[in-house]
Amino acid sequence: MFKELEDAITSSLEGDMQKNALDFVAYLKASGMTPNEEHSSAFMYSGKWVCILCIIPIDGKPNWVIFDNPLCGRDVDISVEEDLKEFAWKHVNICTSCGGSCGCGSQPGVRKTIFGKEFENVCTSEVAFWNPDAEALKKVMRLIEIWKNHIDGTSAN
Repeated sequence: MFKELEDAITSSLEGDMQKNALDFVAYLKASGMTPNEEHSSAFMYSGKWVCILCIIPIDGKPNWVIFDNPLCGRDVDISVEEDLKEFAWKHVNICTSCGGSCGCGSQPGVRKTIFGKEFENVCTSEVAFWNPDAEALKKVMRLIEIWKNHIDGTSAN
């Protein structure tokens, strides 16, 4: 299933967008993520939801996006650095902000608290990282690593 996604990235994206998307897929593989059986662009870790990677054309131009991050959608007692919280807050997925491209069907969304801050009209996919550059990817991967450590029972809390 990874091969299909890598092929889609290679055929749709160019330049840094392609490189970053392929780097993220390589990270998912190396970190023990597995594609969801029902949605080959969705990834799991030890049976727990992690994220969805999509290629979405907007105005005829392909874009890529990472939807979801398990730390953002749950009220869990996990220590997260302030800069990562602020990063997540900047990427909260307000249903109207995605132009309906998420397909969640819950527009206008619901009120959710993400890392202690309340947001209105949040999509089913609480966060969306559109065309992340290498620096943003490091933060997304750090959030995923914190979640993995929580699942594995090695988190600080």
